[in-house]
Amino acid sequence: MAALPVTYRTSEAEPTLFNLSDSPTCACPSPHGRPFPTALDPLYCNRYEIGDFAHRAYAMGVNYLGVCCGAAPMHIREVALAVGREPEAARFAERMENHFMYGSHERLPAHIRALGDRA
Repeated sequence: MAALPVTYRTSEAEPTLFNLSDSPTCACPSPHGRPFPTALDPLYCNRYEIGDFAHRAYAMGVNYLGVCCGAAPMHIREVALAVGREPEAARFAERMENHFMYGSHERLPAHIRALGDRA
């Protein structure tokens, strides 16, 4: 069994990337009057959603995983990490322990780490 998800946030009402609409509050220009094919950017799934999908699919026995339309390198890396692989690109994964607001690294001053609790 294989799984190649499209990396856009579809729904039952808009099941494919071809018929996705943008936010009703967005007056964003689009040459086609809709997001497909060149204005889909704000409708991407994030890396964590793709990683979660890959993890759940792999747990169900799907052993051929990838990503389809809209995929970025971070999506492919997340699929690999979700199934226990350590691709070379893993060295570029975020290291949240070093983040100035959400990090836990000892070199970050306590008053800076506390910003994450208030943001």
